[in-house]
Order: sequence, then C-alpha cells, then structure tokens
Amino acid sequence: MNKHQTDNANASAFPVDTIRAMFPALQRAGDFIFLDNAAGAQIPQSVLDAVTNHLVSHNVQRGGRYGRSVTVDQSVADARTSVALLINAYSPAEICFGMNATSFIRLVSLGIGQMLQERDEIVVTDMDHDANIATWLALESAGAKFKWWRMREDGNLHVDDLRPLASDRTRLIACTVTAHSIGSIVDVASVAEIAHSAGAEVFLDCVHYGPHGLIDVQAWDCDYLVCSGYKNFSPHMGFLWGRFETLKRLPTFREDFIPDE
Repeated sequence: MNKHQTDNANASAFPVDTIRAMFPALQRAGDFIFLDNAAGAQIPQSVLDAVTNHLVSHNVQRGGRYGRSVTVDQSVADARTSVALLINAYSPAEICFGMNATSFIRLVSLGIGQMLQERDEIVVTDMDHDANIATWLALESAGAKFKWWRMREDGNLHVDDLRPLASDRTRLIACTVTAHSIGSIVDVASVAEIAHSAGAEVFLDCVHYGPHGLIDVQAWDCDYLVCSGYKNFSPHMGFLWGRFETLKRLPTFREDFIPDE
C-alpha cells in the first residue's frame, strides 16, 4: 500500500459524522461553514452539559462545608488534574484557571514588573501575538529594557539569533510556541536552555500550538506557559501554568484577608 492509499484509508477510518454530531452548532449551521475555527473552536455537547449542570445544580460559593460547595471544589481540583496531565505539569497545584490567556500574561507581567531590578532586560519577538508583546513592553514604565528577537526571511525564529541577545541582564524571554499567523514552530526547549544559562526565565504563549500538538512543560523546561481553553472546545477561558515555587514568588493582587498560602 502506497502513501496515498494509506492516507485515504486513514481518512475513511476517521469517524467524521460521529465527531460532527458531538457539536450542536454544526448540526444547526445548515450550509454555514465555521472557517474561523483557528480563532475559537465550537463547543461539544458534553461541555455544554457540564456548564449547564454547574449553573443549574452547583452555582454556589466555593470553600464551603456543605455538599454542593464541596462538589464544586472537587470539580475544580479534577479539572486541574486533567490539565496537569495534558501538559505534563509537575503538579496540579501549578494550574490556574482564568478569563483568557491575555489576562494571564498581563497578570504575570505585573508581578514581574514589581520585582525588576535596574537595567533588567526582557526579550520579545516579532513573531508573537500582540498580547505577548505589548504586555511586556508596558513594563518600560517600571524600568525594563527590551531586546527584539526577530524572524528571518524564512518565517522562523532561529535560536542562533537569540544567543547574543541573552546576558546576565536578561530577566525573561517571552515567545510563542507557534506563530499565530504563519504556523512556524519555535524550538522552545533551546530557548529555555539559553535563558536559564543566562539566569533568566521563559514565558511561553501556547495558545495556537495547544490545539494541534502535545504540550510538555517538563521537556520544554519553561517557567510559565499560557493556553486558551476556548480553542480546545471549552468556554471562553484560559489557563496559566507556572513552576509552583516561581508562582509563589510572584507578587499577587487579592483581598487583604486572603492568606499568602
């Protein structure tokens, strides 16, 4: 069997109709085709059922001692465990859920901004989504200096171009895993090696890689990573992963009565 025959056999074995039936939006779309799926995926019935069940039966305050509150706390813990397995995190305690990836980038940047030392430098790229560029550039008011890791004409970020940008002044390297516009994939494990050799941290935007490849924060050896659930069949939300000790060091914004731990 040649490659063309193998591809046809694999395509025939893929249960397209069964999978399409999982998505109510596709069943109701008629002739309409959702060609903007790179921006956000449709939601399957199982997710709709889970959200509906929560809002109807468990829309209660977390942290209580009564049954429904305990159930909600357990569902959040289970979700953290699932995401930790998905991205090969060291612990479910490293998973944070929130509004979207952009808000998490901003949250982490504000924390890092409070810890910047004089002449600290941040490396950004011209391949990234603006959320992972402008958010860091906003730290100029906190004294940060910036270096640009730029794409070559072949549409890729080459790690050899990053090496001379990293120094003992580098505080953080922020880059994407996959370019949102052209799909180029970055050798992020090498990025982490360069960053850590310089005593810096790595912040990865995995929003456009997550739906198409396996995330492995241990193999990549990064320090922070954000991803969007809504590109992976969830409601409009995102998650942040960070090394537990790294997250604990970040200054946070919360009510005074909430303890540090």
